[in-house]
Amino acid sequence: AGQRLDFISPKLSVEGRYSYAFVERVLDIPNDRSNVSVETAYQFSRKIHGRAFVSWQRTHGGLRVGGLPPYPLSPPGDLVSQERIDQHDRLLRDNFFHAGAGFSYQLSQFDVFGSYVEYVSGTDTHSGRAFTVGISWPFEVR
Repeated sequence: AGQRLDFISPKLSVEGRYSYAFVERVLDIPNDRSNVSVETAYQFSRKIHGRAFVSWQRTHGGLRVGGLPPYPLSPPGDLVSQERIDQHDRLLRDNFFHAGAGFSYQLSQFDVFGSYVEYVSGTDTHSGRAFTVGISWPFEVR
């Protein structure tokens, strides 16, 4: 769902998304996921757009790595068999919260865009950041 925020500025908008993924079970371990994201966008000029966003994921099931507090890194957590170790990438209980910002610049034949995403918090997930740049060519259907 999205909405322009004309009462603040006609160049400002906000949108939100929720999705639920029904994931095929591997080793009979449930690993469904809920994802929520909220984004706000601002049109600085006809050609320059900016955005800021947050995203959250909650895994319903999955495997935990390590023990429970107060020893969060003590092995092996739920990785108690070679089968589970072999499948841990797709079966992790990957819960996270990310935040980021991006921009796009419209040229006559294509758009240039970039974004930066930062890990804020999470469990059994990867921490870090990502910087992405790219170009896109719009097309018309005639």
